[in-house]
Formats: sequence, structure tokens, C-alpha cells
Amino acid sequence: MNVDYYVNKYNAEYISSRSNVRVVLWGKLNDKKNRDENKLFLAEGIKLAGEALAYADVDKLIVAELTLNSGYVANQIIDTAHSKGVDIIVLADHAFEKISTEKAPQGVIAVTKYLSQAQTDGDFSAWQENKRLIMLDGIRDPGNLGTIIRSAEALGVTGVILHNCADIYNNKTIRAAMGSLFRIPIYVTTDGADIVRAMKSCGRRVLGASLGEHTLVLGKYDIDPRDCPVIGNEGHGISTEILNECDYSLMIPMAGNTESLNAAQAATCILWEYHRINI
Repeated sequence: MNVDYYVNKYNAEYISSRSNVRVVLWGKLNDKKNRDENKLFLAEGIKLAGEALAYADVDKLIVAELTLNSGYVANQIIDTAHSKGVDIIVLADHAFEKISTEKAPQGVIAVTKYLSQAQTDGDFSAWQENKRLIMLDGIRDPGNLGTIIRSAEALGVTGVILHNCADIYNNKTIRAAMGSLFRIPIYVTTDGADIVRAMKSCGRRVLGASLGEHTLVLGKYDIDPRDCPVIGNEGHGISTEILNECDYSLMIPMAGNTESLNAAQAATCILWEYHRINI
């Protein structure tokens, strides 16, 4: 099928120039400053574009010209976008390359509005009510951040608190989260210690994954589903100001000479222990 077919059937727009003002704008969305200014991010690939169409507010669906005649483009995604009133843009391949960050692009990108379930500060007391929480402090690797968000959804968490973490709209975060980012509520705070105090005032225990004076061993204490575990920075752990506010430190028992797990592994171990009491 050629471009004219899509232009006629879906009222799609064809853009051939890399210097087109919108192509330039979409390419700049790979930079955080421009994402924040426009409140837009890119969900690239058939899987993520489909997730964005299902759970988020998609502004444009971009399709590379070459993939229209290949096996990579899922026509149902184009159909879904059209049925939702999303504008469909067909880009010449050299223009699509200006936007894509994939080594082997599938030729589909959803230009997506910032997520409504990702809240920056605001009324935390109302936000946290009746949620199963995890707090992440200083997770700077976007791949780790996305992996933890994915594990959190899979293991029953219904709210993720972020303090001083990588950008959730980074393409590596989005890719590692594999769609979970579009579904799980996220609260981004600039004052992590105050959030810990707020959770404690609501009757939650806050447990920092770290060795300390009052340390609980995972699997050897009575779990309360209202507990909020805190996972710290990959290299430096939980910041002092947050750790000092935690009720307890939390240790994962390990065999052999291994001293620690990375942040994503530690989060998964802890969340599984909380999840298994409900299955």
C-alpha cells in the first residue's frame, strides 16, 4: 500500500522534509527541557504506541513511509488511532530517522501528552490514601527506574513515589517500563523527607532498604500492606535526610559473598514478599 492509500483512508498527512517545523519539534522531544516545555513525550514501537493509545492521551501517531509496506506496522494501531480521532502523520524515512532513538526502529511513534496520573507535588495525603506504595530515592538510571515501575505494577503496587529520580519520560524509562508507566499512579516530590513524615502521620511504616541500627530482615517480620519500602540510589543508597525519617532499615538476606543487589533487583525482591501474602 502506498502513501496515498493512508492519506485517503485515514486523512493522514505526509511530510517529506527533515526540516519541517513539526519534525524538528518532535525530534527535540528527546531532550527533557523540550519535553517539559511542550508537555509531550515519545512512545516508540508497536507495543508502546499501542499502550499509549489504550491508556494515555496521544496527540499524533507517526508512521515511517517504508514500513507501510513491510511487516512491522500493525494496521490495527493505525485503525485504533483513527477511531480515537488521533492525527496520523506519515513521514519519509529520512525524516523519521530524525525522531527515532531505536537501533532497529519499527516505524511507529506515538507523540503523547504528559500523563494525568503522574502528579508533581500537590495534595499527597489524598493521593496516597488506600494505595500500596513504594518510594524511590535518587534512582538516576532511567533503565532501572522503568524496570522498577514495571515490577511495581506486576507485584501489586498502586502508587510510586519518586524523589530526585531520572525523568519518567526519558525514552529508556518508557522502554523499560513496557507500558506500566501509562497505568500506575506516580507522585513526584521535591521534598522526600517531608513525604516520609506525611506517610508516618497517616499510620504507615516506612522501611528504608539499608543497613541501620533498627534493621528488619525481609521474610522475618510481620508484613503490613500499608508499609512503604524505600529504594535508594544505585551507588550511594538512600539519602541521609530520608533514611533518618524511616521507621526501620530493611535488609534482604543473601547467600555467598554478594554484598548488595542493584536497585531494580532489590525492589523486586521486597515487592514480591509483600505481594505473596495476597496471592
